[in-house]
Amino acid sequence: MQSIRAWLGAHPREGAALMATNPSFIFFRHLDGDGPIGAEGVPLTPGRSLAVDTRFVSFAVPVWLDTTDPLDPATPLRRLVIAQDTGGAIKGPVRGDLFWGFGAGAAERAGHMKQTGRYYLLLPR
Repeated sequence: MQSIRAWLGAHPREGAALMATNPSFIFFRHLDGDGPIGAEGVPLTPGRSLAVDTRFVSFAVPVWLDTTDPLDPATPLRRLVIAQDTGGAIKGPVRGDLFWGFGAGAAERAGHMKQTGRYYLLLPR
């Protein structure tokens, strides 16, 4: 993400032309209170909301995430998260995107996140 942003900043004309070729749109709006709102229709929680492919994982399913920290791959990242969002790049089984939250620290982690890992769906018997 950081490399893409840097290239777009250095090449504004080419960047605008490139972005115009993508038919995918994300609409932003100002929210008072909690937000942003995920595809499930509930506010996302930093570090606890996961985007999933809903063909394989239903919304509201608790998921045990087992991966590593994107800024320190030697550090395990294991936590309970909830499937609350989806995304155009989240395709296939055992794919996910953790919502890191807001600010520079969250952007840094999100931009470097490409860890392999596992997740476990916590389902009733």
